Amino acid sequence: MIKRHSRPARLLALLPLAVALAAPVMARADDGDAKTNDDDPTINQQGFAINKILRVLQTNPDAAGDSCINALKEMHKAQTALGKEEGIDPEHNQDIGVARDVLSSEMEDVTNMCGADARTYCRSAATHPDPKLTAACNALPTEED
Repeated sequence: MIKRHSRPARLLALLPLAVALAAPVMARADDGDAKTNDDDPTINQQGFAINKILRVLQTNPDAAGDSCINALKEMHKAQTALGKEEGIDPEHNQDIGVARDVLSSEMEDVTNMCGADARTYCRSAATHPDPKLTAACNALPTEED
């Protein structure tokens, strides 16, 4: 018999990715800008938005749809690929730019798909206010971000 994992279990399995992305968020510089571990500020900015989205979905993993979970998996793969490229001499590795572009695209997918799930959950949970969830919902990036 094939063991099937529930949606919450799958989302929780992807949370180490959120921790990796949250590291720059938790370590803030004195001037209010986040310290980052990537040379590309676009990737870092996208990471901040994704962390805000994941904070909402962590309160109810069932709110994350299959497209969100799949997008998180693809983003994780792209992040791993970028990590491998960054391990090669950056002065002689022309593939880093491509790996960053792929990761940025995957992060955009996560922002769109998971962001929609998070916003939907925030609207449905508004009738039962939870201060932690309300704060996470209020911190969500706008759809244009």
